[in-house]
Amino acid sequence: MSDVLPAWAAITEWLAVHAPASHATLRPGAAVADVRSTEDELGLSLPADLATLLMVCDGTVDASAHDGDPDEYDPGLFLAQHHLLPLEEIAHVRGQGGNTDPFWGSWVPFAVTDYSLPPWDGLAIDVEGHLATFSQDGGEPPSAPLTSPGYGSLSEFLDIVAEALTQGTGPLMAAAVPGLHRGALVWGPLPGDGAPWTSVHPENGSTT
Repeated sequence: MSDVLPAWAAITEWLAVHAPASHATLRPGAAVADVRSTEDELGLSLPADLATLLMVCDGTVDASAHDGDPDEYDPGLFLAQHHLLPLEEIAHVRGQGGNTDPFWGSWVPFAVTDYSLPPWDGLAIDVEGHLATFSQDGGEPPSAPLTSPGYGSLSEFLDIVAEALTQGTGPLMAAAVPGLHRGALVWGPLPGDGAPWTSVHPENGSTT
């Protein structure tokens, strides 16, 4: 069993209880045939941990384009301010049919901060399972694996998100703390006085 699955289960079980709006953005898992088809389109094999995760949850629903209350928060941004990309969006962001922008090299984008418009920024993973940040706006491709806030692999990233949610501890808490807003998990606090945001773990030093 892949190391990503226990942490993913902890995250989604927490969402089901505490943040149903975010839990509702989870898509069903992709079929093995769909993973293989995407790999054929991309001309590379997806890293094993990412393929395993996508076969449990094929990304999140894009709620960013929906009309809504301006006070609402995109509930799909529950992965520390990132959406998990579905297979077809991975192919869209990276490029298909062997026509991939050289920007990417061996990296595969799997999470972005906003679905709606390019240029995208987010997290990418390489064939060896290392994570890196990317920003197409900056024009710099992923290169050096992430070492801060401590997640160098997908399983480590999910472990740290799960720890912040379930225990209110861990390295992620120094950068952003989990809170709730209208049934969505929000990494905040939200800016502005009186923002409608409630910390999940106020006892651990976060703001209510």
